[in-house]
Amino acid sequence: MPRAAGGAKGALPAGVKAPGGMPSGGTAYGKALSRLKPESASVTRGAKDAKVYQAASPSVVLIVTKDALGSGALIDAEGRIVTNLHVVGDNKEVGVVFKPRVEGAVVDGADLHRAKVIRRDEVADLALIQVTEIPAGVKPLAIAGASAVQVGSDVHAIGHPTGEAWTYTRGIVSQIRRDYTWRAEDKIPHTATVIQTQTPINPGNSGGPLLDDDLELVGINSFSGEGEGLNFAVSAEDVKAFLARPDDRLIDKAKTAVAAKACKENVLDERPSKDPVGVEYSLDSDCDGKGDYVMIVPDKKREPITFLFDDDGDGKIDTIILDTDRDDHPDYALYDTDANGKIDMEGRYRNHEDEPYRYERVKEK
Repeated sequence: MPRAAGGAKGALPAGVKAPGGMPSGGTAYGKALSRLKPESASVTRGAKDAKVYQAASPSVVLIVTKDALGSGALIDAEGRIVTNLHVVGDNKEVGVVFKPRVEGAVVDGADLHRAKVIRRDEVADLALIQVTEIPAGVKPLAIAGASAVQVGSDVHAIGHPTGEAWTYTRGIVSQIRRDYTWRAEDKIPHTATVIQTQTPINPGNSGGPLLDDDLELVGINSFSGEGEGLNFAVSAEDVKAFLARPDDRLIDKAKTAVAAKACKENVLDERPSKDPVGVEYSLDSDCDGKGDYVMIVPDKKREPITFLFDDDGDGKIDTIILDTDRDDHPDYALYDTDANGKIDMEGRYRNHEDEPYRYERVKEK
């Protein structure tokens, strides 16, 4: 996203404001990607998926608390398991069940292992728990490097959605979003680099691994967004940073609540715009002092107000949203989904909704 470089801070001029339906932190072009179908499916797809599941599923555990079920990923031979903080909650100890040797076997209390919660990260919504004993033959999952996952890559998830134990799903990476902020069931504002994927995630999947084709953990499945195909995993790089910390990382909830209440969208920079002729504003929507998007207000009232986003943080504009009738709600959006500098997809809004209801490919001229 273009950063502000000097200029006056303050508010937008009277009568001008950002669309009320604008999603915070960017747009839904990842959603557009999630609706695309692969160009072709490999004839070995089923065999590959089966191999991933057979090799990785024993390393995925069921986490049990008095209130809920969740998932976790075994990451070392010492019995350490990574999951989401909102899965373990405030508990100091949780129950862990390893996958039965017989596929589909009934799990009961005799299969339950006790695990201590040994570390928490309220910022990234991660928790580390540890069991004292691992079943024979169960191997930990390796954690992938930061460059292992790319937009368009196949990814795999194993977890326990709505209590359906050891369920396998597959999808593609829609986008990688840095410094992304969200709230989980614990209502705490979390921030991390997240992997947006169309891989289905439901309650019970939280805390389970998102895997690449090499069976390496590229993320911890954490939450779903509003809308179809909007699922997110905390990235492997955040998991590694969490494991490297010796102590808990906690949020000052009182301070956060005050800051959130006081936060108002702020103009960081104002400058003339040549095309179209008008004024360009750099806006900070989350009060972190950094520009989150650019808003262009043309001098001619019949021209649309335009919003420019750099969703992946590479310094290039990849999403353009237009408010053609200037009613403070987006009308259509243009996306550069493959980062080649050319618009290749269009989204249309209706009824003041905050996500496009229809996406279409744009043919190159």
